[in-house]
Amino acid sequence: MFEPTGSQRDAASAILNLPDYRVIDAVSDAGGVRRVEVESTDPPGCPVCGVLAGRVHSRRRQRLRDLPVAGPTEVVWAKRRWFCDEPRCPRRTFSEVTDQVPAYARSTARLTGALVAAVVVSGRAASEVARAHRVSWWLVASMLTAAADLLSDPDRTPVRRLGVDEHRYRQVRYFRDPDGGWRRYEPWMTTLVDADTGRVLGVVDGRDSAGVGAWLGARSDAWRAAVEVVAIDPSAAFRRALREQLPAAAISVDAFHLVKLANDTVTQVRQRVTREQKAAAAGSRIRPGPTAGCCCAPGTPFRRPRWPGCARPCAPTIQPMRSARPGASRNSCAGC
Repeated sequence: MFEPTGSQRDAASAILNLPDYRVIDAVSDAGGVRRVEVESTDPPGCPVCGVLAGRVHSRRRQRLRDLPVAGPTEVVWAKRRWFCDEPRCPRRTFSEVTDQVPAYARSTARLTGALVAAVVVSGRAASEVARAHRVSWWLVASMLTAAADLLSDPDRTPVRRLGVDEHRYRQVRYFRDPDGGWRRYEPWMTTLVDADTGRVLGVVDGRDSAGVGAWLGARSDAWRAAVEVVAIDPSAAFRRALREQLPAAAISVDAFHLVKLANDTVTQVRQRVTREQKAAAAGSRIRPGPTAGCCCAPGTPFRRPRWPGCARPCAPTIQPMRSARPGASRNSCAGC
């Protein structure tokens, strides 16, 4: 008979898999949402003196936002308040705090990490991530702001390979100034990243040399001297800014734009050759005789409008009905 020799963790706690917590109750409501009640398994230590507590002062239930587990899940924390029995400690009571739910938090740490990863790593929209995790857009935005504040200063991180590319994030917008004029707001932005790690170093408005040059000029001399290679798209504006601010760095075209330009060139050549072959084949066919109601001379080739590569003789026309307004030509010759 197989008997486990490890820790006797209950099945419900193993399924929820929330560190430092165990499931004490679980019910389902009429809407299909499961309400799971948990309690902390961490030893209750006083945040001031560190002495472990042994007496419970009170209990209250706190709703937590957490990751969905096989469907919508509502987590309720049976939070306890403890007495501090250390006589010389100024703190008389304290509430439980864990790594998953820090002080004053209402969301688990694994949920906030998943929200940031979904937007930053996967590139999903904040509104779509909020709907998928059943949270508000403001929560996703606040988590992104908090994660951005933890990033170190780019000036303190040396970069060997720099990547520069533009991105259009919205349509062109015009706003009226107080004096009555209209101002155009730039829909483009330029992103500078560390090509080795993929980390975003800076974002500037526009896609001209002024914005990129100003951002590079604000960096220290040691930081700019450490840059060896810069990957850009075929942009003369970016190249001008890099030659001014990073004269010693090598400039290369990134693989995406290089392959795209090659594919576009092959497509253009194929289309041009196809048009020339069709035009040559059509030009060798001569119309057998004059047409009824056509103003072109017999055998006169014409070119269709909006298709300059096609040339063929006029087709015979039998037009018993009016095909144009009174006073205009009533034939179907596209060249008339």
